[in-house]
Amino acid sequence: MKAVICENCNEEFKGRSNKKFCSSSCKNQFHNQRNKEKNALFTALNRQLQRNYSVLNQTFDIYRSSPVKLEVLEKQGFSTDYHTHNFNAPDGSRYVMVYDLGYKHSYDNQVQIVQMEVELN
Repeated sequence: MKAVICENCNEEFKGRSNKKFCSSSCKNQFHNQRNKEKNALFTALNRQLQRNYSVLNQTFDIYRSSPVKLEVLEKQGFSTDYHTHNFNAPDGSRYVMVYDLGYKHSYDNQVQIVQMEVELN
């Protein structure tokens, strides 16, 4: 058997010539790190969506549908750049949604938060 260098820990080991890792532990570490780097964007996006949802939910519990200054949300980590979809209400209002919670811009840089009923199949 030929000496081979492990792609994860760079240690020399004996094995088949096409073997890449010295152990299953090294193999798992290598692939976990690679997947972590590949999914970093999705992780960051999901983290911000969760933060936005949490801020909207907490604010909705306090103020219900009363207008709230956008700065109040932003101070808690809310970002208007991240949302899941837009909803056009029958009355012509356009809501920016984060899952089942949404907001529409009101007067004086204020937003009105609403919660939609979601039917799960």
